[in-house]
Amino acid sequence: MNNAESLIVLVTCSGLSNTGKCTTRAAVMLRQRNPELVDYHIAALGEKAMAMPEGLDADYLRVIVIDGCEDFCGRKKAEQCGLVPACHVVATACGVVKSGMDEPVFRDIEVVCRAAETELRR
Repeated sequence: MNNAESLIVLVTCSGLSNTGKCTTRAAVMLRQRNPELVDYHIAALGEKAMAMPEGLDADYLRVIVIDGCEDFCGRKKAEQCGLVPACHVVATACGVVKSGMDEPVFRDIEVVCRAAETELRR
């Protein structure tokens, strides 16, 4: 399967820390700027298992995970429901500093958005 045949799914960790909030906001920004690039966005929230959207076949998905930190909550939740990430962006690896429950700043959202966009365009 090539990228043209697959649906693009973003999975974000959506944690409570600034880095988790940053991932979701970066995904929203990415979808607003490039609506043709992303078909679905799943925010992996809380302790409950993440559910795959009804009617999607995992064999035809290209999954991009955006995690806030090295806890990899988004990747773990994606893998628990059988989604294998094609690529994985981590906010802290992009230079975002984890600072508790602060609100993410725009430059951090921007850098994560650009990193995810770069991965999507590969």
